[in-house]
Amino acid sequence: MRRREFLLSAGATLLLPSQAWALGKVSTVDVVEIQLPTGTLSRPNAWRTMLYEVARTTSVETDPEGVVQLPPDDLALFEHPFAVLVGDAAFGPLSAEHLEQLKRYLTYGGFLYVDDTSGVPGSDFSLCVRRLLQRMFPTRPLQRLERNHSLYRAFFLIERPLGRVVGPGYLEGIKLGSIYPIVFGQIDLSGALERSESGRSLRPIPEHQRREATKLAVNLVLYALTSNYKQDQAHVKALLEEGRL
Repeated sequence: MRRREFLLSAGATLLLPSQAWALGKVSTVDVVEIQLPTGTLSRPNAWRTMLYEVARTTSVETDPEGVVQLPPDDLALFEHPFAVLVGDAAFGPLSAEHLEQLKRYLTYGGFLYVDDTSGVPGSDFSLCVRRLLQRMFPTRPLQRLERNHSLYRAFFLIERPLGRVVGPGYLEGIKLGSIYPIVFGQIDLSGALERSESGRSLRPIPEHQRREATKLAVNLVLYALTSNYKQDQAHVKALLEEGRL
């Protein structure tokens, strides 16, 4: 069973019998941008660039136009194993229902990359993200991903994660079981990837920095895909045994 199919089966348990899923292309990778009422941004062209580079440099099949925007309470979230939350400003607390669905999405195999685009250490967006994750997983704090973490070598060898800004020199994540389904970066990755409709880069940054940002984006997708169905099942079993799911 593919990761997307497992997510769909998990999400389907939340549906009434009269509701139906549009299953979509289960064999390709796409991206969902999680949208909140305030604080978040939409940068679909950045993620289209990422999907193009993944398809160009690896054997992973992607949908080059496969970027959608959804609120956290939309059950269609379970159709998309790779999600992003992009923002530059403060946002309000999620409702208990929204929080529970997002937690279910992550504990059943979904992956979330959180992209702070502000370029400001300790930004309002960063503080809100930390509060959100602390509410969602109170016993699982954000941890620094050290240089030997598998994400940094999922495909390319990454010495230092770079985006539009240099940032702190590391990513953070929350570990559930043996994997990190939540990764948080404060480097404006999408700002480095985003291009105009004509293909021009929208922000002037050194070319080396842009290349490294592209490598990191590819690694994120490859890392998200490394947790197969058996790993997801074992991960969910561990959560059940701990009484947290």
